[in-house]
Amino acid sequence: MSTAIDRCDLCSGELVPGKTTLEIWREEQLVVIRDVPADVCVQCNEAYISSGVSERLDHFLIENEGHPPEQYLSVPQYSASQAMGES
Repeated sequence: MSTAIDRCDLCSGELVPGKTTLEIWREEQLVVIRDVPADVCVQCNEAYISSGVSERLDHFLIENEGHPPEQYLSVPQYSASQAMGES
């Protein structure tokens, strides 16, 4: 018996097999993992990752800490007050 989700929890859109990008904060470090298999909503792009994929990613993050990444990204950072025009 399958327990797969077939509708998006946010908008009730149809979910189809696809890929997503995960952004994971580990303390003060941002880790980005691209091309993660997921069920993706055709309406709002919300992504759902299976428990098996989640376990494999957890294992990767634990076992490969310090492993050299494919590339480094430059990411701009703003404060909320700057983004909302407050002084």
